[in-house]
Amino acid sequence: MNSDSRTKYNFNLDWKFIQENPENAELANFNDESWSVISCPHTFNDVDTFDDYSLGHHDGEENQWRGTVWYRKHFKLPSSDKGKKVFIEFESVRQIADVYINGIHIGQNQTGFIPFGFDLTPYIKYGDKDNVIAVKVNNDRGNHFRDNFPLVWNHEHWHPTHGGIYRNVFLHVMNPLHITLPLYDNLKTVGTYVYAENISAENAEIFINTEIQNDTSVEKTIILEAQIIDNDGEIVKKVTTKKTFGIGEKYIVSMNTNLTNPNLWYTRHPYMYKVLTVIKDNNKIVDTYETPLGIRSFEFHKDKGFFNNGEYVKLHGWGQKPTNAWAGLGAALPDWLREHTFQLMDEAGGNFIRWGHCAGSPAEVTMGDKYGFVNLMPGVSGESEDEGETWDIRIAAFRDMIVYYRNHPSILIWEGGNWAESAAHYKEILEVINTFDPNGKRLMGNRRADVKTDSENYVSIEIGTEGWEREYPNLPIIESEYMREEAPRRIWDKYSPDDNFFSHPNIKKNTYKITSEEYAVRQVEHWWDKMGRKAYHVGGANWIFSDGTHGGRSQTEVTRASGEVDAVRLPKEAFYTTKAMWRPEPQVHIVGHWNYEEGTKKDIFVVSNTAAVKLYVNNNLIGEENIPESGYIYTFKDVEWEAGNIRAEGIIDDKVRTSQTKETAGQPVALKLTPITGPKGWQADGSDIALLDIEVLDAAGRRCPLATGRVNFTIEGPAIWRGGYNSGKENSTNHLFLDIEAGINRVAIRSLLKAGTVTITATKEGLPASKIELVSNSVALIHGLTTQQPQVCDKVLVNEPMPAHTPEIPEYIPGETNRSKLFTNFSYTGDGKAILRTNMHWGKKAYTDMEKNYTVVPQYLRGAEYIRTPNSDKGYWARDLLQFIAGTNMDIYVLHDDTVPRPQFLIEDFRDTGDDINVEKVKMSIFYRKAVKGESVIMAGNSDRDVSPNSRMYTVLAKKSK
Repeated sequence: MNSDSRTKYNFNLDWKFIQENPENAELANFNDESWSVISCPHTFNDVDTFDDYSLGHHDGEENQWRGTVWYRKHFKLPSSDKGKKVFIEFESVRQIADVYINGIHIGQNQTGFIPFGFDLTPYIKYGDKDNVIAVKVNNDRGNHFRDNFPLVWNHEHWHPTHGGIYRNVFLHVMNPLHITLPLYDNLKTVGTYVYAENISAENAEIFINTEIQNDTSVEKTIILEAQIIDNDGEIVKKVTTKKTFGIGEKYIVSMNTNLTNPNLWYTRHPYMYKVLTVIKDNNKIVDTYETPLGIRSFEFHKDKGFFNNGEYVKLHGWGQKPTNAWAGLGAALPDWLREHTFQLMDEAGGNFIRWGHCAGSPAEVTMGDKYGFVNLMPGVSGESEDEGETWDIRIAAFRDMIVYYRNHPSILIWEGGNWAESAAHYKEILEVINTFDPNGKRLMGNRRADVKTDSENYVSIEIGTEGWEREYPNLPIIESEYMREEAPRRIWDKYSPDDNFFSHPNIKKNTYKITSEEYAVRQVEHWWDKMGRKAYHVGGANWIFSDGTHGGRSQTEVTRASGEVDAVRLPKEAFYTTKAMWRPEPQVHIVGHWNYEEGTKKDIFVVSNTAAVKLYVNNNLIGEENIPESGYIYTFKDVEWEAGNIRAEGIIDDKVRTSQTKETAGQPVALKLTPITGPKGWQADGSDIALLDIEVLDAAGRRCPLATGRVNFTIEGPAIWRGGYNSGKENSTNHLFLDIEAGINRVAIRSLLKAGTVTITATKEGLPASKIELVSNSVALIHGLTTQQPQVCDKVLVNEPMPAHTPEIPEYIPGETNRSKLFTNFSYTGDGKAILRTNMHWGKKAYTDMEKNYTVVPQYLRGAEYIRTPNSDKGYWARDLLQFIAGTNMDIYVLHDDTVPRPQFLIEDFRDTGDDINVEKVKMSIFYRKAVKGESVIMAGNSDRDVSPNSRMYTVLAKKSK
């Protein structure tokens, strides 16, 4: 590359850090010799997370260190760079970052999730002179997320408050005549905007808009060349134009060209081009910049679902927190480890991700392009309509996010927020999109848009939440959060030995008391009933892929155990059942293990995307099923366990297309250590991670699925032990020991800046020790800088077939599903199903999941419309459990069990009539309020405290006001 062209330095390595707030730490000559040496990504909350039991009631992990810390980095730039432009890019810092260069404050960023940058040029010293970047970081927050002004999204209710420079940092050195960076905040630059129009299999028109800045002292007439480069690295098209720039002028240069027979970007075959834009001054290359390009068309149809390049696709995948927290590591992960999570989602058949409720990282959005995951992308948001400074920060962050990510083909929907907005705010959101992504054709939606009638005029897609019925019949619908139940990986089923779950002293406090087996089966039921069987439904996001500390409802766990993988990414049985549904190739999975006690009889659940399943025990046919429940579940009743093996065969068109066998493991005889490192090995960069799986094996090398017990570790060599965790134990992280769960666990080791050999030994009582050596590779670091970029996995083009078999989907007849004239825009976000019913009377069923009927009903309630709720949600709390917009002036009644503490909405918005109604032996008090036509009525959960097993869920009724 020409020496006048740009250099992108990896700025992650060799920072100084102190978990204090000393005076004058921003000054260039401040003495930081006693500070710790770290590398980014870095968080100071890796040692105090996943270590406390969940608080329940949807509250996140609170007990983390919060306050002000400092980072400092020393670096030198050669004299040959004098006269060039120098920019620093932070992929994000949590939560408030004040940045200084050589003692001068150059700006602040408060978003926590959006990339930002600064122009360092005026302040840089060259040659042997030292430069110091200092960053003051604060991750504090208020007690309640709604009171955490102005940063309502900086709260463990949404994300663990892991503070620090937790994503990558880069230094860009470039010619003063250059292509700008897509960093709008502070720099007010938009970079390159690339998009395709008139797309077909034969042709696509490519438009390239490049912002160029002339910071030289003379007028410049340049040639701008754009090269379209295919997946194999070959230039398939060039286009050039000429432009004259005045001194200090910044201008967007537009070019377009045609690409014949383009390779299109499909979710199953995500073909990526890149556009290399080149500035030539007097035929000399002075700057280049790469921009991703995926050529695709798409349609979200309100009655037919989603189409990608004219091909029907059901979207299925996960919500994921952008912190992506990992036990022992917190939110600071190397990019390849983020990709490890993406590879697991891809293996499990995913093609959709919804970031909740703030933007994903640059590396992860690029992985969406690479693995074919449609992205639903927000800026920053909590769960409120915000005003004042909060809104100002949010809308600016939304703008910055769009500028940074608008070239990624995987982003098909911009999420305006996690709650409905006012008309004025919707207009601002759309103005940002129309200004900075005018040709993206992406849809925009807000989760819970249904709580405001303003929404109907602005959102172009309905983003649902645990919805059983659509709220906007005229819009396409995509699900943002379904299946929010929880179960840890370690508890197989009710026929297996209990590993500190049902016997846990906190078990009565759990909202969810289900096993891994039940959880895996429910994944299928929820998917099929809510989205899979609905022809009009685009699909949606299972909430959530990996266990994290954000709002768990089970107080037996140190995590919210609602993932398909646990907090160190070890798969649960639910991972394999989603894979068995969603992968296009024939799949079959037997839920559970095959190590039971003599005499055990149990139902065996097999999940398969084939048309029929045969089940064998020791080659003896147990049965054949060809009518699945919930599309994919084949249940074999009362199967008697025999030592040996159990085998399931998946059948399509009378042919065995796939099979799975599970064997009875013998007694434990060995420990096995298996390393997992990045694709280029373990890097001695001070922040890279090596993972170690520790398994208990039998004599045949099979994992022992019921193995538990403590493993002790020793470590020697240049590394930091980060350890792992036990999901059902407090204070289990960061130790040189942990317990095996279901035969396996996983630990992490962080590299230092010093390369070398690290030896790890694992011991467990009664078994031989296991030893392994890992070698960390040196990274060339000169004056604080390296051009070796953060490693990611090799580019492998995914090419998946069409689904081998699809269960029969009932015919969909378009039309409104909600025929209520009172409860319009009705939605229910609990775990169970709520349905609208008319003509309240004695003898009517009270709940959707119990055979309990109303007996004597007061005259004034007879004939009312009512909402039949699931009694199983009596202990479930959510701010937006039940919502509707009053279709007319109406009288609203709530029947509430007074053995349950009255929820706040009932105390504040309703009055006790003094009347009661009995639901069999349970007495319910009747509460009342009025609502006017168009009013949004939002009701939270039954109680945000623990409830007794015999209590009842509330019921809502309404009549038109007289």
